[in-house]
Amino acid sequence: MNTFNDLRKELAKEDPDLFIALEIVGKLMAARDRKGFSQRELSRLSGVPQKTISRIENGIDIPKIHTLLKLATVLGLEFSLVDKSTQEEQS
Repeated sequence: MNTFNDLRKELAKEDPDLFIALEIVGKLMAARDRKGFSQRELSRLSGVPQKTISRIENGIDIPKIHTLLKLATVLGLEFSLVDKSTQEEQS
């Protein structure tokens, strides 16, 4: 029987883009829960339609960058890009 982590690793290998998108959405959902926001409240605060938030959280849509930034700002999250070559040199 596969564990959740086994499935995550398998997805990361098979479809890295989808894996990253799901990881980001998972972090957004966790932050929304921590803040105690409903989808409707997050929509009101971010300007992102509630229907869009629902579709993202249900895996129907993959969010665009500007949508992610709006949601992240309200949720107190930030994005950063990591230079893999620098990261590998430090290992």
